[in-house]
Amino acid sequence: MKRVLAAFLLGIATVPLLLILSAWLGRLPVSATGQPPGWEEELAELALDKSLARSAKGLTAPLAPDDPTILAGMKLYRNNCAGCHGGSKGPSLWGSKNYYPRAPQFSHHAPDLTVPEIYWVTKHGIRYSGMGAWNGMMEDEDIWRIALFLSRLGSLPPEVDGVWRNPARAAAGPS
Repeated sequence: MKRVLAAFLLGIATVPLLLILSAWLGRLPVSATGQPPGWEEELAELALDKSLARSAKGLTAPLAPDDPTILAGMKLYRNNCAGCHGGSKGPSLWGSKNYYPRAPQFSHHAPDLTVPEIYWVTKHGIRYSGMGAWNGMMEDEDIWRIALFLSRLGSLPPEVDGVWRNPARAAAGPS
């Protein structure tokens, strides 16, 4: 029985020890332009999903998801977020290539997060990802506006969708 337990414990310890040894020897890739291994992406996504669900639990948007709120969120997104995450015309050139992990590109699809999770990420950032925290740099209500906009990016109200797809309409004012 002792041999079985020792073999089991050695088996459990082998993977972390090999990972630590690889890091110590400088064998883990660190290039921002390299493609990460699948296990790394899956582990990071699992950790992020579980952490966001826990961190955003109990948060609720204090604003109604009406056209003016979503339009204001779109304008805030365009001015503060599109440089990394892409705009209505396409992905961010550097955010989608020379960045690790790649910045999610919302140019044509909404993030796969709840409104409270989007708010939490925007306010607090994500460690080791380049996603900075906007806490103290943007009012909480504006962060909620961005979250509400992104959560509806796949089905924007017609007026907001028209401004999103044609930024010149925003400069011209209401029709």
